[in-house]
Amino acid sequence: MRNQYIAKVLVHNKVVSQDVIKAHWGEITDSMDIGRVLVRAGILKESMYAKVLAFVQNLEEKNAKAAPVAASAAEPASAAPAPAKPATPAPASPAVEKVAPATAPQPVEEPAIKIEGNSSLYGEASTSSVVIEKIEGLETTSMASVQVPVESEAPAEEPSEVLPAQFAVATGEGDAVEAPDVLHPITTLAKIIAYARKFNVTDVYLYPDRQITMRQSGKLFVASEKVLEKTHLMDRLSEAAGGFADGYSIVIGRNFSKTFALPGVGRARISVTWNDVTPSISIRVIPMESMALENLYLPEFCHQFATLKSGLVLIAGPSASGRSTTVTAFAEAIAANRDVFIQTIEKPIERLLKNPRGSITQREVGLHVSSGIAGIELAIRTGADVILFDHLESMEELSLLMQASNAGSLVFAVASGNNIHALLSRLLMSVPSENRAAFACSLADQLKGVIVQHLIPVVDNQGLVLATESMKVSSTIASMIRKCDVSQIVSAISGQKDQGITLDESLQMCLDSGYIEGVEAWKRANDSRRFASYRKVK
Repeated sequence: MRNQYIAKVLVHNKVVSQDVIKAHWGEITDSMDIGRVLVRAGILKESMYAKVLAFVQNLEEKNAKAAPVAASAAEPASAAPAPAKPATPAPASPAVEKVAPATAPQPVEEPAIKIEGNSSLYGEASTSSVVIEKIEGLETTSMASVQVPVESEAPAEEPSEVLPAQFAVATGEGDAVEAPDVLHPITTLAKIIAYARKFNVTDVYLYPDRQITMRQSGKLFVASEKVLEKTHLMDRLSEAAGGFADGYSIVIGRNFSKTFALPGVGRARISVTWNDVTPSISIRVIPMESMALENLYLPEFCHQFATLKSGLVLIAGPSASGRSTTVTAFAEAIAANRDVFIQTIEKPIERLLKNPRGSITQREVGLHVSSGIAGIELAIRTGADVILFDHLESMEELSLLMQASNAGSLVFAVASGNNIHALLSRLLMSVPSENRAAFACSLADQLKGVIVQHLIPVVDNQGLVLATESMKVSSTIASMIRKCDVSQIVSAISGQKDQGITLDESLQMCLDSGYIEGVEAWKRANDSRRFASYRKVK
């Protein structure tokens, strides 16, 4: 009976899956219940097992006390013969074997589970009760009564249209956490992030059977001697979940990406993928301080985009190229100089923005709005002066953003693309041929500028420097877009003098200034022949 209770509590609270219970069910002995078996296998934490066992023992005691009460209730009717009944457990309590027809015993009040269940595994401290299915379903010895679907076997859930009514974004403020000198598998997540900030690390990777790995100046390095085990990863997830301001519950087997904040170390974005019941964790460290627009070292003409009243500006580049940082830098530059209403649509929210001279609303897709399209529509309805969209995933989103731009909003949108030619070609070719001409005309009218950026390691691992391909849309470039012919756009950008710069020109400037090595320029150039002399020969 105890094994059934323990299994039911663990599965219902999603501490382990039903398949895991079944896989280890045959290992149960008289001296080792299912909980102890899972602890020995490294699947269940000792602290969680102690809480579950305490709850089950309490439940057994209550059921034991309920048995004499039920028996005394049946005594007055013992003189009268009772109709024959099949020998099956009574649904009200496993301790009642027969019930007198005259007086039905009162059902035993089901105790609410005070163990933390979902919360304890993932660190959400909560005093609220977690209610599970009635315990009497556990009388049989078959595990078929435990029916909790495993995430990998369940069909993908449809996006929910019901969103939380309230949401407060945590800032991660508090007394600074001291960074340790050495990292170990048991080092807390807060100290790991503090260590990462101390050494200007951008990404942290916590993978099973691997050492703690970090990315600094675009290069990976190992930050611990010993490898991480599954229990270490689950502990780190537990800490991260304590920083989810929206109360998100982590489900084993369900991949996710969210931002979180831990007191004293600030905000970070965590991405989790599961291999069966084992997580792999990637963490992007979000800088504590905002970056001023003038400190991004963008071409001077790019600063003019912050003075626009309306129009569309695209910020593109490969992953981890600082696109979100550039967008927020534009937003804060605008907010500091104009009285505007700024609205963001983000996937998810990363940096918390300030608007000292106006109003700002940050909305997260899946939390405040059901989709990127719904977020743009809401921004249009509420009359946002500036819209930040991070990032484009469909042509419907781009079309709506152009509508917002046409209606008088200044729109900054993050997109993917390694250079302007590739970006514009992909956008134009993504539209069906019968609608392409109309789309191209709209894009030519609304597009005011494009910035494609690359973060390149500085020599001797001294940081990262920004190289960009950027342009202010001139009449010549707008005409190319209308004709759906951008094959000569690189030449057009070069001919704009102080209103455009190609990626190769930017790389050459970084190389001439001594910031980067020639091989880095060769790897990223549009015309690699320009930097062929720097190519590494094996």
